[in-house]
Amino acid sequence: MTDESLERRLREIEDREAIRELPLRYCDCVWRRDADGVGALYTEDGRFDLGLDSGPIEGRAAISAFLRQSFSEGGPWPFIHNHVFDINGDRARGRCSFEVRAGDFISFGFYEDEYAREGAKWRFRSRKAVLLGAARSGDG
Repeated sequence: MTDESLERRLREIEDREAIRELPLRYCDCVWRRDADGVGALYTEDGRFDLGLDSGPIEGRAAISAFLRQSFSEGGPWPFIHNHVFDINGDRARGRCSFEVRAGDFISFGFYEDEYAREGAKWRFRSRKAVLLGAARSGDG
């Protein structure tokens, strides 16, 4: 195995781990009510689309502001599952399923994510929630 091959393989492993961590860090920040921490996971021009009538939230600062407001209203408690993605150079695309609990309300679906390398860090370039269903707890 050449040094170049080993370097390429190591970089791919590092990239995979960094991307794999993004949804986990997202949930950790939401659970801790760290709106700026969530915002920092996005590229400066990142986009967060929750399917709201007001449209997608554009930009790191706007994402943080939206979540800060959401957290003050009780906000969500997300759980992420089944993260899959493909890397293509400094860009990647993936999906992960979610459950979001807010009070006695539970929603579920998946995120369609785009990731981008900014300098040495991977970040969300775009995150779109695709809602598959929702119910009140105990509605079984």
